[in-house]
Amino acid sequence: MLQGSLQSVPSCVVRLCRLWPGRLLLWAAAVILSSAVVPGFADDERVASVKSDDEPIGSAWEDSRNPVRVAFGDERLALWSLRVPRAVDVPSSIPAGGNAIDAFLQRKLDAAGVVASGEADRRTLLRRVTLDLTGLLPTSAELDVFLGDTQPGAWERQVDRLLASPAYGERQARLWLDVVRYADTNGYERDEFRPTMWKYRDYVIRSFNADKPFDQFVREQLAGDELVAGDPQTEQDRDALLATGYLRLGQWDSTAAIFQEEARLQAELQADLTNTTAAAFLGLTMSCCQCHDHKYDPLTQADHYRLRAFFASLKYEDQLPVSTMAERQEIDAANAPVATEISALETRLKSDGLSESERGELQGQISKLRGQLRSYDRALGVRDSVESIPATCVLSQGDASAPGAEVQPGFPAMYWPGDAVIGRSAAGGSGRRLALAEWIVSAENPWTARVLVNRLWQQHFGVGLVSTANDFGHTGARPEQQDLLDWLAQEFVRGGWSVKRMHRLMLTSVAYRRVVDVAGTGVADAENVLWGRQTLRRMDAETLRDCLLQATGQMQAASGGAPRWPEVAEDLRHAQPAILEAEEGKDDGRMQGWYAERGGETRVRSVYLVRKRCLPIPFLQVFDLPDSAASCARRDETIVAPQAIMLLNSPDTIGCVEALSGELLAGVSEVPEWQGPVILGAFRRILLREPAEDEWEAARLLLQRVLEVRGESERRHAVAEVCRALLNSNEFVFVD
Repeated sequence: MLQGSLQSVPSCVVRLCRLWPGRLLLWAAAVILSSAVVPGFADDERVASVKSDDEPIGSAWEDSRNPVRVAFGDERLALWSLRVPRAVDVPSSIPAGGNAIDAFLQRKLDAAGVVASGEADRRTLLRRVTLDLTGLLPTSAELDVFLGDTQPGAWERQVDRLLASPAYGERQARLWLDVVRYADTNGYERDEFRPTMWKYRDYVIRSFNADKPFDQFVREQLAGDELVAGDPQTEQDRDALLATGYLRLGQWDSTAAIFQEEARLQAELQADLTNTTAAAFLGLTMSCCQCHDHKYDPLTQADHYRLRAFFASLKYEDQLPVSTMAERQEIDAANAPVATEISALETRLKSDGLSESERGELQGQISKLRGQLRSYDRALGVRDSVESIPATCVLSQGDASAPGAEVQPGFPAMYWPGDAVIGRSAAGGSGRRLALAEWIVSAENPWTARVLVNRLWQQHFGVGLVSTANDFGHTGARPEQQDLLDWLAQEFVRGGWSVKRMHRLMLTSVAYRRVVDVAGTGVADAENVLWGRQTLRRMDAETLRDCLLQATGQMQAASGGAPRWPEVAEDLRHAQPAILEAEEGKDDGRMQGWYAERGGETRVRSVYLVRKRCLPIPFLQVFDLPDSAASCARRDETIVAPQAIMLLNSPDTIGCVEALSGELLAGVSEVPEWQGPVILGAFRRILLREPAEDEWEAARLLLQRVLEVRGESERRHAVAEVCRALLNSNEFVFVD
């Protein structure tokens, strides 16, 4: 049977079987008979060596015949991240109250003679973990419950509660959207609005809240359309199609067609997608080998274009149908009586003897009814082309007008020197992107699991085990705790690629619960590479804005949907080249410009605000909102004067503190000793604690001075000044 099956095998596989009998022959047969999309080798002699039973899969680069070894030599190949994570034994001594993470860390701390800091107090811990997992502050009620829970497992119960919160998905989505350079507009000079891009954002939120396995999350974003045959039948099908919005996130130069530069545009889109995919999922700097061989890592220029070739079959769909079968049936049922009524009116309209006024009335009724017809849901996405897939050529110096040798889809030559073996997808597509996705999440890939758990570590500890989250190459940082990183990566895969499970593992470690610093610890390990203490972090821009709204009671409830456009000063709007007049007849006119909500919900979580590439929201921009033109591995953190000015004087801040001051004064303004309850309320709402004695006096003094200047009738303004001072304190702005 096996021999018969080989009759239809491509010649390249047959040649490999002749070269490498035995175990490899069985492997080739299994590939053929399973029809799975798997990596393979090209029809040439530069192939990986047969690996021994104990040799990790994916070490083809060790073979002397591999062109990467020939080109770069041993020194460049001696890179920690090229090795598939090996089995790591957990140290036997696990600190009390900790887990395996602490065992790895303690071994390094003991070897260095560093004494770790102690555990933070409960208020600090709940505030820290709530901000980390949800991007919001804990409420006073939640804090009281935690402080009163003295039973074993209290901390674990809080972690589980937060992981189950809808706010968790919103927080995780915000972090992921940085990595994939999300925006609601095209970029470049015109920067047109993308009316349905938000559906990808909502897909990401749902995926994290549902704890979708990360390997499936990868498959859907890279090849969701290749997983769904025809129109979506289920919610899962719809999400798979919406996930392909990832492939539409790059900047789009809408003027390319005007100047007949489609070839340049396609080259730029594919280059950007290749570089982003490599950085986001693999921690590889493929952009560095777009014009020449990589100067530091064992990546050739051909590697870039082999990876780019996986995207050559993309067909962009601006109106991709995403309604499920049940939704289509519901829409059809709702439209049926309306369509019947329209048909009857149209028949009457054709009748003879109607006056002009009667005709006008009928036409008006028809027009009104047509406006009631519901349409199927559509979104930005992609489909896969099978016929006429453009050739992918190595571009001389990256110039789209100077194509060189043609290449086929392939993985980095350090692992797969030849072309990838690609089969048709279940949806009838080329199978290219599905093959790429399967390799990215395969056991043969040394990067993916490491990269993701490193991003999660960075989220909870301020800096990743590898501080350069998008660069696992020679120019990136080497992990001081590689054993821990490898164990976490393996544990991630063993746990079914569950992101929530990995969060829980990190958050229930002793290391996470440590205080930011104690005397002496910082001296012994100044860079904190041994994780003997926690890292002081400032809230990112969106978290700061969200907490400002939350602490003052001004946050409006929102659950997905189209982005909200807050007010932006007119001089800022018109200073941007892309702020032009709206174009009539194009998607409600929102193709260009800035379209502030008139009386709508704009005090929603920041993840639901519009991301316009040419004009970021000023409050967020001042607090280091990243450029959405490229993948952001970690937010820059600056301390500059405009930040204090913005937090003190922005319209958001002023409106929030005035509302909070009115709430605090309600019911106590006529009480002689009104200052005490108001100060106490302000501290509890903003800092989640009672003021110390000197803070009482400072707040009273501030109230007194404002009232002396403005008069007793200005109590509300005086209380607002106290609230502004607390919102500008380091204690509020930083996560300790």
